[in-house]
Amino acid sequence: MNPDRAMLAPRHSAGHSAGLILGFVAALVAWPCFAAAPSETEPTDAARSAVAQMTPQDVGSRYGQALGAIEICPGAQTTVKVPALNTIYTGAEMQAFQAQASRIFNAWIKLKQCATVDDPSECRVVIEESCAAATIEIGPSGTVFPGLLDGVRR
Repeated sequence: MNPDRAMLAPRHSAGHSAGLILGFVAALVAWPCFAAAPSETEPTDAARSAVAQMTPQDVGSRYGQALGAIEICPGAQTTVKVPALNTIYTGAEMQAFQAQASRIFNAWIKLKQCATVDDPSECRVVIEESCAAATIEIGPSGTVFPGLLDGVRR
């Protein structure tokens, strides 16, 4: 064999080649473009399932809490679960959900304004406690509605 050609020849054992092939196949299977796209109703269906034991007012409270927390809690972000909540109700249930969400969100906005107008020290403590409570209740491992909020720094 040509010495230059010998340098180009693969130097893998049979087991190593099989491992490379299996790794390549695994990568192809895991590749995102091969995954089935979620249906348009999937987030709404998941939201309905998550709130099955809650009233529209309770869900509205947590929705408003999530939206309010991202306004004042450092690093807070809502997850994909939050927009889906706004699509699960109709009629009177939707009105109850929206009214409660608005009340809770407005309370968070007042808290945000407090930090700039009233006693900043007292407001800072209330904000920190509110953010901690939001993380406990609706954060990744939330006790009330897990997974609405992510990224809150303490």
